[in-house]
Parts: sequence; C-alpha cells; structure tokens
Amino acid sequence: TEGEFEGITYSPRVWSGTIWYNVVEATSSPSKSLTKLPSKSPSVSSHTSKPTSHPTPSNPTPIPTSSPTRLPTPHPTPKPTPNPTPKPISTPTTSPHQCGNALCELSENAANCPIDCSSKEIETTYEFNLGSSGNMFVVKARRNIVVSSFAINSKSRGVGAVKIYTRAGSYTNHEQSRDGWELVYENDSVIHNRRGVVTELGFLDRKIHIAKDRSQSFFVTSTNGLVYKGGEKEFSVYQSDEGMEIMEGIGTEGEFEGITYSPRVWSGTIWYNVVEATSSPSKSLTKLPSKSPSVSSHTSKPTSHPTPSNPTPIPTSSPTRLPTPHPTPKPTPNPTPKPISTPTTSPHQCGNALCELSENAANCPIDCSSKEIETTYEFNLGSSGNMFVVKARRNIVVSSFAINSKSRGVGAVKIYTRAGSYTNHEQSRDGWELVYENDSVIHNRRGVVTELGFLDRKIHIAKDRSQSFFVTSTNGLVYKGGEKEFSVYQSDEGMEIMEGIGTEGEFEG
Repeated sequence: TEGEFEGITYSPRVWSGTIWYNVVEATSSPSKSLTKLPSKSPSVSSHTSKPTSHPTPSNPTPIPTSSPTRLPTPHPTPKPTPNPTPKPISTPTTSPHQCGNALCELSENAANCPIDCSSKEIETTYEFNLGSSGNMFVVKARRNIVVSSFAINSKSRGVGAVKIYTRAGSYTNHEQSRDGWELVYENDSVIHNRRGVVTELGFLDRKIHIAKDRSQSFFVTSTNGLVYKGGEKEFSVYQSDEGMEIMEGIGTEGEFEGITYSPRVWSGTIWYNVVEATSSPSKSLTKLPSKSPSVSSHTSKPTSHPTPSNPTPIPTSSPTRLPTPHPTPKPTPNPTPKPISTPTTSPHQCGNALCELSENAANCPIDCSSKEIETTYEFNLGSSGNMFVVKARRNIVVSSFAINSKSRGVGAVKIYTRAGSYTNHEQSRDGWELVYENDSVIHNRRGVVTELGFLDRKIHIAKDRSQSFFVTSTNGLVYKGGEKEFSVYQSDEGMEIMEGIGTEGEFEG
C-alpha cells in the first residue's frame, strides 16, 4: 500500500515482520460451531451495531500528534540514546557525511550522531547444526566501542542460568582456567526461547570498553545449552561491521573444564556503542586501557566478583539486579501449569517448544504464551503499507507486532484490523478498527526488526477464522514480491500468514 486506504495497490506481496500471540483455551467441546462465535473482544466489522471505541476522524490530522503513545514498547533498545541532540564534531570531515544514513562514519560517534552510532547491533547467525554448554570467541574493535548487551541461541526452552565472562586479548591457553577472566553477566532466571529464536539477556553487569584495534575474548555459557554452527578456521573473521569483527571460536563443555570443540561459530547478537576517540588517535591508543578495563591475568587488582574455586552446584535464589531491556510482549499468565480436564490420547510434554492440542497459555505457558512467528526480513520492494490475512489454527490472542521499515528515524505507525478478508475493503475505512497508533516509533534500518510494543487492544481470533491486518508507516515498509495473493507464506501450530498486497494511499481514491 501507499498511504492509508487510497491510491495504487500491488499484488501479491509478502508482508515483512513478526507477530506475537498466545494460544488460549478452547471451549469444552470444540466443534465447527466455534467458528460462528465471536471472540470475547471481537474486531469491529462493517455490520457491527457498536462502533469502535477509537474511531478515526474523517479528516485525519496531516501531522503526527505531539503526545506519545500510552503504551511503552515491551522491547526497548539495550541502551537509550545518550544525547538526542547531535554535537558538532571538532574538525570537519574530508568528505561530506550525513548523520542518519545508518553508517557510523569515522567522524561520528554515539555523542554526536546517536542514531547511527548508539545501540548498534551485530548478529552472527541463528542457523545451527551443533551445540554444547557454551562458546568462547574473540571480538576485535574497528573503532573505540562499548559493549552493553548480548543475545544467545539456546539449546532448550525454559528458565536457566546464563553467565558471560570476558578477558583482554585471546582466550588461547586460558580455556581451562578462570584466572584472568571477569564475570560481567550472571542471571539465574533467563527465560530461554526455542532453538533458532533470539534470547535477549539484557544489560551486562558492567559495560566492556574495547579500544580501536584491540581484541577482547568472551565466554558465554548457559545451563540450558547453546546451539551454533561448525566453523571453517578458528580466529578467522565470521561477521563484521564498521565497529567490530567477530571471530570463529570454540564450543565448550562445562565452565573452564572438559572438552572443547574447534572451530565453532557463536550464534547470537551483540549490542554496542561507538564512543569518542582521543583528540589525536594513533597507535599509542591501543596501549591505553579503557576507563573500565577487563581484568587480565597480569592485573594487580582482582575482579570485584570472583567466582569461588568450588562453585555452587545450584543457581542462587536471588534474581539478577538488572531487568532485561527486551521483555516478552506478554508475561506468563500462570507460571504453575493447570491440569487439563481430559487426558491426551498420546503422551505430550509441556516444555517441548510445541503448543500441542491439549495445551494452551494457561496450562503450558512456556510452549503457548508469547509465541512468535516471523515471515521474512528479506526484501526487494517497498511502499507505505501492507494488507494481509491471518488464519488461526487454534484459538489465539494477538498482542504485538514488529515491522521492516523502509527508512530509519522517528515516524508514525498505525495498525488496523477487520474480521475476514480485506477484499473489496482496500479503499474504505468502514469496518476497519484502529488497534495501534504510535507517532514516535524509532524505526531501525531496512532488514532489521523494528518492534512496536503492545497493541492498544489484543485481537482474539477463533480457531479456523480469518482476520485482516493493515500495517502502515510514515517511514514506509519494505517487503518481498509474492507468488499468489492469499496463499500461505508462513505458518506454525497457531496461525497461518497469507501473502497480501502493498498499498499506496489511504481509504479513498
């Protein structure tokens, strides 16, 4: 789409984004008649007798409202922008650069260009074919950087303990000893997602400063295990951007003991800021420690959080001091599983990453709540919006979306919904309900997830019913061309997402 409900439409198109939802309890005797019953909070259709409680004016305001949305995003960035007003650099660049072009250039840093240089994200891969309890790997800084947060690819779902250690330089000859390693993250209550899905950890207990051209080793370990790919050559560069290089490393069993496997590609994400260099950067910069250096084996000051020689065999009872900056869109509604009223015909296990027919968000929240389905973040086309249809395979409640934006920066996003198909309703507001409106969404660059937070109203979709969505952004959306409108592009045990259309215009024309 281009705009909202007017102008040209393009078909078929694959909406690029993510939907979070819960699988909810069905009636005691599910049957076809279930599809004839509206949800407890139905979407407003064109034939409803009760108008929406949030009507859109017939003449919408041409500029965004000055007041922010009522609901905060459930997935804030690991570090807030330290200075939203760019500070001019002390010396002019030799060539024209532009803050806001998604590249942190040599003249820019988190202080004078936060949109390009703060909360930067680098991902290795979430593909996997191997696994163990942990990984060691080396990061080399291309700029002066501060690492603030990690995400991992866990081997199994559920609550588990995660630790991250670090040391200056390489981990070679230090794989079997704690000496020189500093514990910079410890959380005994991390809710691990399923394999191949990002598990964000929140802030490190101490940010890690790495000077330009210096190397820093990390050791990431989880009681739930990690999955990853086999590599080609240990210490070769696997992933890089303008701020850092991530090398191939090793897989480990246990903490500083047991078997190691090489080469291995750590699977995860690192968030960091590019910080200001000294006034006269030179080779001597690499000889200067950061303001908060990692403790190395030859330091005269021991770590402030030493690990005892005989670590406790069970996690501590106290939770981590720092909350995760990326909470799931909906908290677990009932952490104690509720027994189902009738036994299953075959043995099922809550916690196997599948929301089975006997399970729902009430009796198996680990498998059935805050479920995530992604279409794709690949793209070759774009416009201002998309319309598409979701069909429920179970009784579900949709709570949150993420989009793939066309351009970075602050912009307005709206999400409309209606029961059934959008066919013959592309050019009219009638029957559509506005369920999300935020004029201050910080859009990421193309190909990177932009999470929107909670909808203003959760959308209940009964099993086998269809629901249309219209997502539009003033910054535009990117997506892929499809093969056939209304064909299933992506599905899981809870829903199917169909190919839809791109639009130009809003509700008329």
